[in-house]
Amino acid sequence: MTRGLVFHEGSLTAIEQALADATTQIQDHVTGILDAVNAQTGAWTAETPSRQAQRDYEQRLRTGLTSLTEALDTVRAAVADHRERAHDAEVENVAIVG
Repeated sequence: MTRGLVFHEGSLTAIEQALADATTQIQDHVTGILDAVNAQTGAWTAETPSRQAQRDYEQRLRTGLTSLTEALDTVRAAVADHRERAHDAEVENVAIVG
């Protein structure tokens, strides 16, 4: 029985693209929600406890969004690195066999 690793470059490229798309969609969705909330609460004065709480929550949400999108980008970069290394190994193996 021969063991080996099957490499599908297209699959890894699709994963990279899905991660990039997810990052953009999440950012756009959350930003849209925050914009809608700000449009509805724009008349609130900054001194009210409710406005302060809303702004504090928004900041925490934006910080979490940044952390999430950075994590997705880290995973995307790791997949890209894996794809490139696998491609290089495949080229090297073909050269050895050929």
